Amino acid sequence: MAQHVVGLALGGIGGFNAHDAGVLKAAYDVGVKPDVISCTSGAIFWTYQFLTDPEGIPAEVQRQADAVRGVNALSVAAFGYPKIFAPATRQYWARWMTPWNPFSVKEYLDRLLPAQVYEPTRTTADFAAMADAFVATDIPVLFNAYAIAQGRELLFSNPAGLEFLGVKPNDQRAHYALGSELVTQYRPIDAKAVETALWLVLYGFEHTYQGEVTIDGAYRRQVILSELTNCERIYVVKPQPTAWAGAAPANYFDVQDFTTEMWFNSSYTSERSALHHSDRERKEGDYTPVEEITMDRPLGFFNYFVVRMKTYTDGYDKAKEIFERDRRLMTPLARV
Repeated sequence: MAQHVVGLALGGIGGFNAHDAGVLKAAYDVGVKPDVISCTSGAIFWTYQFLTDPEGIPAEVQRQADAVRGVNALSVAAFGYPKIFAPATRQYWARWMTPWNPFSVKEYLDRLLPAQVYEPTRTTADFAAMADAFVATDIPVLFNAYAIAQGRELLFSNPAGLEFLGVKPNDQRAHYALGSELVTQYRPIDAKAVETALWLVLYGFEHTYQGEVTIDGAYRRQVILSELTNCERIYVVKPQPTAWAGAAPANYFDVQDFTTEMWFNSSYTSERSALHHSDRERKEGDYTPVEEITMDRPLGFFNYFVVRMKTYTDGYDKAKEIFERDRRLMTPLARV
């Protein structure tokens, strides 16, 4: 184990996952290795890329950016995002063909404006490849999903992650403040775990994991921090800024952007509180140093749907400066 246990907490969020990609590529270029990685939503894919082909990160970001170059949210809504999701057109019309039993206003609305807008286009082989890479690495990797009916978070860990956390599969942890009212259950990583951790709400709610309706865990916790209390230093890759810099929201799309950022920031604030709660149990005032690598501007509603190289380079430049400064605190990255 490194002299200084360094955690990297990656927050996933739409097109701004390119920010995560930039930070991971910076770690590779500086030659440092996180001692533990937590990630959510699209950041799961970039963690996989970091583990399997870090030199290919810029090319993959560019490929995703080129796939939607010049399009806006309306174009993505109509045609989907290549290799990630497509409009659920077939499912939409199939609902209308189903006999009414009986007719009701709710049933009419379910068909007219269904919860499922898209269908994921990643394959079972894609999920299996990611799971295999996570299981094989000696870096503890953690990511999450959320079982909606039970209000229970599922925290998936590879073998190194379970050892780091000191837990076994199916162990549960009560919330530091709410106790058993809100629990996290730990599960091993497999292909189904990856699939459910990438299940967006716009894919609908018919998907299940081990008999439970589950969704992408970023809706529950965008940044996983409270499991990293054993770290001596944590770098938080948080794509959205804490403050709303610039003009106040002036239209519908600005408001949606503002609402989304505040939603994720509220979750993050709770995680920081949990981290400090754990620190106080060790020694009053001895807080784990947390450094944020974040955006310095509002995201922009339409940018949630597209990957841009500028987002990647912003994350890369900020992270490289920080990692070069702190290189002595981090584990050297072994190169093949």
